[in-house]
Amino acid sequence: MHREFCQVLLLALMLCGGVALGQASLGPQPKKALTLADYKPQILKQVAAEEAKAQSQKNGETAFVHGDLRPTRVRITYAGRSRPLPQIKKAVLDRWAQLYAGAPEHYTEPYQTELLFKEDGVVSWLAVRKESVVQFEKEFKKGDLVDLFIVRLGGTMTNRKWESLLLVENALAP
Repeated sequence: MHREFCQVLLLALMLCGGVALGQASLGPQPKKALTLADYKPQILKQVAAEEAKAQSQKNGETAFVHGDLRPTRVRITYAGRSRPLPQIKKAVLDRWAQLYAGAPEHYTEPYQTELLFKEDGVVSWLAVRKESVVQFEKEFKKGDLVDLFIVRLGGTMTNRKWESLLLVENALAP
């Protein structure tokens, strides 16, 4: 009887041990890198409308961040202009990075410049990695259509108008 008990105990340990070893750790997990297939096609006007709706539910706050990146692909016209990332957007980026990024400097250091784009007469400034700005300006000319792969971090209210903080992760000719 002792031998049967030991066999049952050994079998139980093997079965339960396999289940326990298969469990995911409860601690922080490495983030899965986005692939181009993860970016859902949309128009930028829709993106901005969704962000404005989310902001309107924040009861008068002038800036907010969120953890849902909502990877999006937009086809848009390059307007051929650049500017430094405004301080108010840098603050939103810093806040988002502190809350959601494992390595905040991965976002706060490279995103220092915005490029201007147009869609159906509406202009939008989008943040582009500094190492991509020169490459971008070589590959595209003012007026070119470009497919942008963007993520959304939040936004800010400036001059009573909602402005999303959108990061360009990749750009391709259509």
